[in-house]
Amino acid sequence: MAEEQKKAPILRKEEEVIKNLEGFIKPDEDQVVLLLDFDGTLAPLTEELSAMPKDTELNIKKLANNEKVFICVYSGRPLEEIKNHLKLPNVTYAGCHGLEVEYPNGKKFMIEMPEELLNKHKQLVEELKEKVVLHGAWVEDKKISVTYRYKGVNDKLKAKLVEDAKSIIKTHGFQIIETPYALEGKPRVNWDKGVGTNMILEKHFGEDWRNTLKKIIYIGDDTTDEDAMKQLFGIAKTFRVSELPNLKTYGNFQLKTPDDVSYVLKWLQSNYEKKKKN
Repeated sequence: MAEEQKKAPILRKEEEVIKNLEGFIKPDEDQVVLLLDFDGTLAPLTEELSAMPKDTELNIKKLANNEKVFICVYSGRPLEEIKNHLKLPNVTYAGCHGLEVEYPNGKKFMIEMPEELLNKHKQLVEELKEKVVLHGAWVEDKKISVTYRYKGVNDKLKAKLVEDAKSIIKTHGFQIIETPYALEGKPRVNWDKGVGTNMILEKHFGEDWRNTLKKIIYIGDDTTDEDAMKQLFGIAKTFRVSELPNLKTYGNFQLKTPDDVSYVLKWLQSNYEKKKKN
């Protein structure tokens, strides 16, 4: 059972990442599961899909061709959108935070949400875009939840916009989770990224995955990723990506930016390169 969210050590340098992961895997023995969010984790969070840092792109391509590494890339965007953007073979793609999943062998599954909920979500997104997408604020449509982002808004205009956005989210019956510079509107349903992660691993590795998989790494930047980290508590190395100095998380560690995520991928890939040389 997960403990409460708490402040995690911030790994600011590549050497700190190496120190905290040293000895975690045995490249010639272990099946490694690498679970990665895309927006804000592998690449900067922007309205349109952005490019990964060069080191990240280089190492994830190498890891994707390693039969001992199972990679799943999550996105709040539709499955086809993230798949067409990355074009990586041998990778499992989880669109809409795990509601639509495609494995490398082409096998797919999709979780159907109630029509009533989908309609409510659509109406919420439309009203937010119509009334509070102003002065640099924007709406991230996650197909089941929604995030209103206002980091670029002038301080004098912020308070009114945020209050209006909160009112709209509440009116549509969504739960509000407040984070710095963002409001998350979550539907009141028994589905989150933790449930999705469990399903992805169960369908690929079997119901006993918690006992058979010993080397899992999860990296994500969002409040939705906290649900997955809670699900994986005690059985994975988990990293929350955030620049907030007093962040409370279920993650084991905090990384500050997508550039820092590349340290973890580089460390993992270097283990396999060392093995080849030996």
